[in-house]
Amino acid sequence: MRIDPIARTVELSVGELAAFRNIPKSDSQGYQPWRAAVGQQWHKTSEAQLRQVTPEAKFEVPIQAIWRHREWSLQIQGRIDQIIPTVSGIVLREVKTVRAELPASEEHLMLRYTNYFAQLAIYWELSSALPEFDAIESNAELEFIDIENGAIQTVSLSPDHRALFTQQLDALIPFLNDRRDCRMRLEQARIHPAFETLREGQSKLFSELETASLQSKTTLLEAPTGFGKTGIVLEHALRQMQQGIFERCIYLTSKSTGQLETIRQLRHMIGENLRYVQMRNRKEHHIESSAHTCSDNIECDANIGRNWRAADIDPPELFREGTLSIERAKAIGAETGVCPYALTKGCLPFAEIWIGDLNYVFSPASQNVFFDQYGFDPAKTLLIIDEAHNLPDRTADTLSVELHAGNLLFVLEEIRAAGASRRLLAIGNELCRCIESQPKGRRLSTNAKYECLDLCEDFSRQLQETHFDFQLVAPFATEIIWRISQLVHCLNEPDHQWLYWVTENGCLRATCLDASDWITRNISTFGSTILMSATLSPSDSFRDSCGLKKEDVSLAIGHASWRREAYQVAIDCRVDTRYKQRDKHYLTTAETIAFLIHQSPGIPVAVFFSSYQYAENVKAYLNTFDSTLRAMIQPRGVDLSTQENFIDEGLILADALFLILGSSYAEGVDKLGGRINTVMIVGPALAEVNLIQESKLQAHPDLSHEVSFRDVYIIPAMRRIHQALGRIVRAPGQKANVLLHGRRFAEPIYYQQLAEEYQAAREIHTDADIIDWWSSL
Repeated sequence: MRIDPIARTVELSVGELAAFRNIPKSDSQGYQPWRAAVGQQWHKTSEAQLRQVTPEAKFEVPIQAIWRHREWSLQIQGRIDQIIPTVSGIVLREVKTVRAELPASEEHLMLRYTNYFAQLAIYWELSSALPEFDAIESNAELEFIDIENGAIQTVSLSPDHRALFTQQLDALIPFLNDRRDCRMRLEQARIHPAFETLREGQSKLFSELETASLQSKTTLLEAPTGFGKTGIVLEHALRQMQQGIFERCIYLTSKSTGQLETIRQLRHMIGENLRYVQMRNRKEHHIESSAHTCSDNIECDANIGRNWRAADIDPPELFREGTLSIERAKAIGAETGVCPYALTKGCLPFAEIWIGDLNYVFSPASQNVFFDQYGFDPAKTLLIIDEAHNLPDRTADTLSVELHAGNLLFVLEEIRAAGASRRLLAIGNELCRCIESQPKGRRLSTNAKYECLDLCEDFSRQLQETHFDFQLVAPFATEIIWRISQLVHCLNEPDHQWLYWVTENGCLRATCLDASDWITRNISTFGSTILMSATLSPSDSFRDSCGLKKEDVSLAIGHASWRREAYQVAIDCRVDTRYKQRDKHYLTTAETIAFLIHQSPGIPVAVFFSSYQYAENVKAYLNTFDSTLRAMIQPRGVDLSTQENFIDEGLILADALFLILGSSYAEGVDKLGGRINTVMIVGPALAEVNLIQESKLQAHPDLSHEVSFRDVYIIPAMRRIHQALGRIVRAPGQKANVLLHGRRFAEPIYYQQLAEEYQAAREIHTDADIIDWWSSL
């Protein structure tokens, strides 16, 4: 659906108009591509049968017309399945595959499949206005085909059904008028500048961003943490939207903590003039009440339509202070029975700014949350990706697929009870045996890969041809079956982009090593994209990891000269933090933390580790060394509010905050700037040496081992460190003393990857050296 609210014109398909309800779609059936394939097979069967009886019949006939309704001009287009000539005229027929026992009463079919009746009514009404159908008597009928057994029921539409067309138009108009009102409100809105006074470098970055956005559709924006790039990019986006260049902005982050500061900045700039929605996950929307209790599966909103209508929900009325907060969504859900997650999702079409996780654009399983929204047009949308350095790895994770033989065996029992064919079950069992026979922790041999591929293809193909009662199959089982179709796609991909291996006994995993093609494919659909981070450098490496060509990308760089004097850095060469050596230095690490704590009375020391286990081991040594010192380790798997509370509490109560490099606390929490002045980085936090990393090393044989090692291990590790240190100094006048704890930091291959402001480092080789370094500060 493409809307021009100023001209009051709309381009949409017949299917979109027929399905429009102003009610979120239920996800209760999940995405089951084999059913679409089965439906196509039945369509082909119906077509072949009709051709034998009526060779003059036409199939997939395009119908397009412009229709005026209440000051709006709608360009409606579609393809009708069949046009059948008769003695007196023609019959317009739509073929629909269903999972329902046929024959059924027309009232039941009308209630359950209202969209189908509306779709045919629209075709019928449109055809009457087209010259090629002029003076031809026409009738319309739906041909329902039971997807399970092929039973057919034909339902003829009466002239009264044609009113469904007008009903759909009437339902659509309020939504279109709201979009027009929002457009007018945006044009007249007062957008407050991101900053009352511009700091050094900010004015230049504004200018560079403006120029870059004119030069290409994709901009790489790099500026230090605390530079103000969030405000700069948001102001740029709002101005572009106000000028009518874009009608919507999507702001994505890789860590939900980053969304909090974005929302604070946005509210300062727009007040209540614009609407925004922060799309958080199902878990955060979870409620338990007498009216509704959320479940962990996609059946949570199975009755969304009934509950929505009963509650008489009108999304524009739900916005308060520019948004629908998650707390209010939960309260409404508890009162009305509408799933809070579905409620928030249902408000998306009425908001100009969407804030959410990378998954909503780059995960195949989650894309539908954004892409299936009424009125959403990527070509008229500005996409902003914050902390974009995480995009390649996060996207690769979403594309990877895992299949447990044990789970598949359980699924086979589920579909056996639902009537699945012996052939399908036999292929599934053979696939289980194949997976279970593969050695743990090793990549599949070429023969094993092709055996798995053949079995997955056979299973998917047989699934399209078999017929059983899908309604008896649990949602988790259909989700696992879908993974087999995903594996077919993965196993057909180039080997250098994927690792096919058995992670544990009976568990086959296709791990994506290079998501660049998928990333650039999705980015290309948007009107413009800004990829921003404090750590995009080296930009060539980042650009390649996203599949972007140099000539298609513009750069906007923010410089802050004040950062050069903000850090006093030393490299502690006394310890070896490599995995197999670090336990020999736990005591020295603990003693060093204690020393820094005593030099920073009243202000906790931030200590960054590569893993929780490393942090916990050192904490045990610190407790033994000095039990009066209190170190707090960041909690695992908590929500946004708990993360913020941990920082607030730790800054008051702790002597040291133990944080994990690469986590939300190291890359998404902005509360440490100016409140911490002593930082210790324990080792460069290289990725674990495993089959995945080794496969990445081997993926580009044209590169030397040193270059590959740098790209796979060192650059990501140093980005995590730069992210952590950037959170500590966020404004002119803030300073930090930084101890890089580990002799590898002094090695050229690591040292060269340090940002310029960290390279004027003093080396520490003895206990006396660290005392001298601190005394010189």
